[in-house]
Amino acid sequence: MNSIAGYSTFLLCLMLAGCQLGPDGKFSWSNKDSTAAGETSTAGANAENSSSPTTGSAMDKLTADNESLNAELAKARQQFRVTASELDLVKQQLKDANNKLANSSGIDLSADNAEGNSALESVSIEGIVVGRDKNNIRIELPRSQLFNANTVIISNGGKTILDRVAAAIKQQYPNQQIMLEAHAASGLTPNDDHQQAIQQTTAVYNYLVGMTQLPANQLSLASRGNNQPRYSNASEQGREANQRIELIVYPETY
Repeated sequence: MNSIAGYSTFLLCLMLAGCQLGPDGKFSWSNKDSTAAGETSTAGANAENSSSPTTGSAMDKLTADNESLNAELAKARQQFRVTASELDLVKQQLKDANNKLANSSGIDLSADNAEGNSALESVSIEGIVVGRDKNNIRIELPRSQLFNANTVIISNGGKTILDRVAAAIKQQYPNQQIMLEAHAASGLTPNDDHQQAIQQTTAVYNYLVGMTQLPANQLSLASRGNNQPRYSNASEQGREANQRIELIVYPETY
């Protein structure tokens, strides 16, 4: 009797724990727990799947940002190449313009020549035009300001000008070779004007050596006739300005 009661009690405990007696007389556990476990696994999988779109969206944004930066970098590099090319073009145009100016007037204003190792520093002389001719310095003296009209006699004003020039040479170019060039004007009697230019240049040479004490072996003479006009001969003022004496100061020493 006690055995029956004990067995009944055991069966009741199993049923309360979720164990059921099947038609075949065998015990089986309830599907409640397995269903719950399955639901839990499904929920976890769903959670993982639900996080995937967010992760993918972030990666897509990073990829898009990276492509955008690369595109901007490529654009900046292209713009730099264009700017560099434009700068080279401007430099070449400037060089060509300086070459044309040098060919037409004998004056070269290029920075390369102005800053070369053998280029001389320019000098400022009151009332006198001083220019650069490649590595040389040209001091321009209009003959009308040096001489009495149609003569080879140096005027008082001309002496003052030559005194200033000599002082600048002694201070700035004491050892440089200097050429005195005579220039005539086109449109005048060529032979007469050419001869007068030579005589006037010789008078300047004698004054600089005898009165200002410049060394004789520092100076030399040349006549260019009307071959190198600096100004247009179309006007009387231009022809008069072309009648000039120039002192060309060379980097070479004597």
